[in-house]
Amino acid sequence: MPTPCKATLALFCAMSAMSAHARPFAEVDCTHAAEPISENKLTFKNSKERLKALSYTATVYSYGKDGRQEEQIAQVPRIALKMGDDWLAGSNRGEWGGELMLIDAKGNAQKIISDNIRDMYPTEFGIVVVAGLSHMMSNRGKVYLITKNGASLDTKVLFGLDGAPKDSWTTAEGKIFITTSYGTSIIKKDFTLQRVLCKGHQYSDYRQGL
Repeated sequence: MPTPCKATLALFCAMSAMSAHARPFAEVDCTHAAEPISENKLTFKNSKERLKALSYTATVYSYGKDGRQEEQIAQVPRIALKMGDDWLAGSNRGEWGGELMLIDAKGNAQKIISDNIRDMYPTEFGIVVVAGLSHMMSNRGKVYLITKNGASLDTKVLFGLDGAPKDSWTTAEGKIFITTSYGTSIIKKDFTLQRVLCKGHQYSDYRQGL
């Protein structure tokens, strides 16, 4: 009969062997260049003045000693993407919310999504919208798809993410990479999802040390 010490050592060796051979996600090189500046995609970093022209009225909710309060503000979007003659304009106010708005050529604004908008990418199937928030105990993320349906827009959730997006980018092959604290999701051209780890990610470094 094995002693408790030998049993513990055997269990530790077995767990180490399993960890060393476990490869739940492939490791990939996530090095990427900055997104080229485009007339059809405005970011706060590169097109602040043009984004001001797409400002709209947003409602911000807060809670104080008198309960829930709301305030109307003039919101300058953080990002905007051309869609036909209109613009999709997204904002991210952190814990104070965010939204995706459709702004037509006359400046009329219509809310499409209530979420913290992080980025948008045009694809052959429609506009992919990356959204989410990490704040206190909340760490959430979603990927939406916006498509045209005649004169209106259809919106659906493509995927739920394992956390709030930290970064996202596209590749020459048409793949969309989205990183969170827990790893990376790749949306392929056929809209299937692959989970990977970027080389150098904290979980990748931990696994290499096992």
